[in-house]
Amino acid sequence: MKIALIAPSPVPFTIGGAENLWSGWITALNATPGVEADLIKLPTAERNFWEIVDSYRRWAALDLGHFDRIISTKYPAWMVAHDDHHVYVQHKLRGLYDTWPTGLSAHVREEIPAVRRVMVALAHAGAGRAALADIFAALDELRVTAPELPADVFALPGGLIRAVVHGLDHIGLARTAIRRYAAISATVRNRAGYFPPGAEVEIIHHPTLSRPAAGAHPPVPAGAIFTASRLDGPKRLHWVIGAYLKADIDTPLVIAGDGPCRAALVQLAAGHPQIHLVGRLSDAELAAAYAGALFVPFVPDREDYGLITLEALQAGKPVLTCGDTGGVTELVRDGENGLITAAGVDALAQGMRRLATDHALRERLARNAAASVAHIRWPALVEAFIRRWPKVAVINTFPIHPASSGGQLRLRHLYQRLTAHANVRVVNLAGADAQPVQRTLVSGLTEVIVPMTAAHAAFEAKLMRTLQASCRDMSAMLEPALSPEWLAAIRTACEWADVVIASHPYAYPAIRQVWDGPVVYEAHNVEACLKAAIFPHATAALAQLERAEGECARQAPLVLCCSAEDGAQMQARYGLPTPPALAPNGVDGASYAVLDKEARQALRRRLRLGAQPVAVFVASLHGPNIEALRALLALAPACPEMLFAVLGSVCTAPELGSVPANVLLVGRVSDEELRVWLAAADLGLNPMVSGSGTNLKLLEYAAAGLPVVSTPFGGRGGILEAGTHYVAAEIEDFPHALRAITAVAAHAARRAMAARARERALSAGDWQTIADDMWRAIVGAGLVPMPPADV
Repeated sequence: MKIALIAPSPVPFTIGGAENLWSGWITALNATPGVEADLIKLPTAERNFWEIVDSYRRWAALDLGHFDRIISTKYPAWMVAHDDHHVYVQHKLRGLYDTWPTGLSAHVREEIPAVRRVMVALAHAGAGRAALADIFAALDELRVTAPELPADVFALPGGLIRAVVHGLDHIGLARTAIRRYAAISATVRNRAGYFPPGAEVEIIHHPTLSRPAAGAHPPVPAGAIFTASRLDGPKRLHWVIGAYLKADIDTPLVIAGDGPCRAALVQLAAGHPQIHLVGRLSDAELAAAYAGALFVPFVPDREDYGLITLEALQAGKPVLTCGDTGGVTELVRDGENGLITAAGVDALAQGMRRLATDHALRERLARNAAASVAHIRWPALVEAFIRRWPKVAVINTFPIHPASSGGQLRLRHLYQRLTAHANVRVVNLAGADAQPVQRTLVSGLTEVIVPMTAAHAAFEAKLMRTLQASCRDMSAMLEPALSPEWLAAIRTACEWADVVIASHPYAYPAIRQVWDGPVVYEAHNVEACLKAAIFPHATAALAQLERAEGECARQAPLVLCCSAEDGAQMQARYGLPTPPALAPNGVDGASYAVLDKEARQALRRRLRLGAQPVAVFVASLHGPNIEALRALLALAPACPEMLFAVLGSVCTAPELGSVPANVLLVGRVSDEELRVWLAAADLGLNPMVSGSGTNLKLLEYAAAGLPVVSTPFGGRGGILEAGTHYVAAEIEDFPHALRAITAVAAHAARRAMAARARERALSAGDWQTIADDMWRAIVGAGLVPMPPADV
């Protein structure tokens, strides 16, 4: 595995805890068999507004695609785009986040046109890296006008640079950009605004560089109270000196380090003969100083982690700290390996006097010190970041983003959740007018889009005239060689992957032209049965489909079906030795809002819906859906009191005939618009009378809290039960069922049924649960390298 550890090089250059981490980590990575790692640093200045902007831009433009994995720990290095980007956060630009000065306004001068354009561009940061070009273009325009603008616009800290950094960090650390989140301490993880909402953040305390003490003679008296730090305000060394002066003890106090507060600390010590500021020590001198110290006080203000703490404990020395020191208190355990006092000089002085005079206490704490941090080792940190994610290639015949049809939604949600276990690459065939693209949909999920050739498109058009139905899938199955770029992308993906999955059987012939390994068959339906209902007249094409599906199923080390009924039919039809495993359709339940009465009425007014009950039917342009829509159009006149809203591309089906006045063909809608309609509706309809697989729309209705009327056929193989979770009625009985369920007297029963269905959909229909079960089936079939942590 080739790993890039990426880090900013401070301007002017200094060495601190971050540099300590990177130096030790890169050495440990390269000492690990199977790992080749490089430390990549860019000069990163942050002394003014434009230096910060330019630093973010340089990192955002860096291409590190020649590495298998990148690991970033600090701004702005996490702006690098990579398919396998892991972040281990030390801290953000703290002065614009958790140490933003109290009382300082975050106001932005949006009355200035160039500033307003920057803010408008930042408002689209949620779109991810696509927003970067507009953001940097707006900043370039601002730079041109900067000499004419008030200086406070570019203040550091200031409202505008705060907004810019927050927007850029939002893009760099988005859940679509980062494969895995970790933090150096719980203190860092818990800071507001550091991680995307809902992100799982692992806490990993990292080790420090070993400091050999052999032969070193530091200017530190034996048995002194010793601490080391950059002499800077947030380290609160003035507290340490103040507490020492109040403690009235004879033990010397030695402070190592240098920094901007040195002169002030010398003045505070006021020539006290027992206080020694000895400047910066070498590694060997520092190790010797720890070894000879009595104990180590370390009281920084809300420290990220605090390597001084770790170094002291490793040296077997108790640490004295305060309760507000952040990451320090994650290592120091009061009364076990050190003392934690209340924040303030007086309490610190009492603790210092206690440790200096109570020999028995000090010895007891010292005995526990080294053992308390023995688990924090370089091999453990390396192991945490070299897990080899199995690689899954999914081959399909249509793009999955943006998702609107049931098949697209299934593929997007199922394989997005599978990224909890593997890196997934989906290779899809698109129309001839599409653009070739490789895009990251979420971290760990990449979609490769390959347009079909003009010759392939011409073949598809001819085939469509024969089949009298849309046939991208069939044209891909029958003549895959007409799109050689698709075959090349399939070959690349199969050679990259540990597991190859044919989603539908239509891509199986293409896979076999370029690769001869095992192929998992993920069946959305029993396709031969489904297509027989759509174009029964095309016997030759149906025979070829049955042959391709049969070959795909019989060779597959694992067959996955949406329902037990489909599995039984697949096994019987193709003579499979064992029943297929289940990977049913699910639902992204958290994305469906159930509104209260007032909010729902406001939404209906916005959609210009009257007081009549609204029943929705959601369907794509697919043969069984078209048949269901025609049945719905026929029964609608029998329910004049109800409005039927039809959503999806099924509305474009040819030869629908006359549309009753109480039917609204809304047409194709975005995923967001669909949720709006479901939140406003009264009922969900599933008038399916043909097809295969299971109906995703049933789960969508249930997740949205809608009572549902479905044909028994439409409810087949699903996780919802007729009578308990939905009303089952044959299509000719729909008018009666609709009147019964919308009757005033049925209000309580209708709400109870909808509540049961929603609960069931959100539990058994959870996509993550389905993906986890699918992964267990893949592992059980012996298809992934074991153990997963191998490199």
